[in-house]
Amino acid sequence: MAAAADTKGVRVLLAGAEARGRLHLRRILAGTIGIEIVGHVRPGTAIEESMRRCSLDVVLIDPSENTAAAEEAVHAAQRLHLRCLVLITDAGTGTRTRFGRAPTLARPASLDDESANTAFGVALRRKLMTYGHPVTPAPAAPAASTTLRAGIPLRPELIAIGSSTGGPQALPEVLSGLAGRVRQPIVITQHMPAAFTNMLAVHLTRYTTNPTVEATHGQPLLPGHVYLAPGGRHLLVDRRNDKLVCVLDDGPPEHFCRPAVDPMLRSITNVLGGRALAIILTGMGQDGLAGCRGLVAAGGSVLAQNEATSVVWGMPGAVAQAGLCRAVLPLNRIAEEIIILAGMQP
Repeated sequence: MAAAADTKGVRVLLAGAEARGRLHLRRILAGTIGIEIVGHVRPGTAIEESMRRCSLDVVLIDPSENTAAAEEAVHAAQRLHLRCLVLITDAGTGTRTRFGRAPTLARPASLDDESANTAFGVALRRKLMTYGHPVTPAPAAPAASTTLRAGIPLRPELIAIGSSTGGPQALPEVLSGLAGRVRQPIVITQHMPAAFTNMLAVHLTRYTTNPTVEATHGQPLLPGHVYLAPGGRHLLVDRRNDKLVCVLDDGPPEHFCRPAVDPMLRSITNVLGGRALAIILTGMGQDGLAGCRGLVAAGGSVLAQNEATSVVWGMPGAVAQAGLCRAVLPLNRIAEEIIILAGMQP
């Protein structure tokens, strides 16, 4: 038998002058086997402290128009004996010589249309992979409705949905397909700031006959009702007086997010064991992976949105590639699968 390949990946800190640029870089790298984004920071804002806090292999620096801050980021990395990669444009956020001997990579003027499969995306991923150890790629996620985990699933008492980038557009399609067709309570964690989650809950009511609200602390989870995690607080589930209730938690952010999917799923597994169904929709990063792993180990089921219909295949891709999913489905097929697993035939 051949020896197992080293599976240590490359841990990357994004140091980008513009929030939009950092978002695009996370999108381009999301779901890449062997590359993990451990955080992001704007050059000039305690970047050396951020580098000290993170366990990382390389700092990816995107200067935009702030060449001076990018130079400081390079110097901070060098003081800490960290490797870095600087993105530069022909237009001139400075020539290569401004960054000393730091490795550079040509960056398009705009990242809006870039993806993991464009020339820039491929070159960026290849360059970053040289900073770590080779990894053995996981099998590609199966197409459409291919079943991943066999066996008869436990009938869930609760349905949990996690989403991030692209979630506000994906959630209406899933909920509209479930309208009036499931009896289980539905809890949702969408990565979103506090000012917007109540508006999202109101928006979602337009697509489903299931009552949909922003969750409150101690609120009973009623059959067929939908509860959205409020921005700034984790949504957990507990059983009190033999009834499931919402618990709002002010614990630390996970995956740089609060609310986060993993705390929600951990609490559900603690209360219900495997009698829950988790659905991971489009989103950046790996939030939900650990929670799904625990749920599946307890006998629960997981569905994931497929890559073709995801805005970012980070979160669903992580659970799919970990072999945790009962099925990986296009967005327009997820509701029907939920109905089947929930015990109500369409």
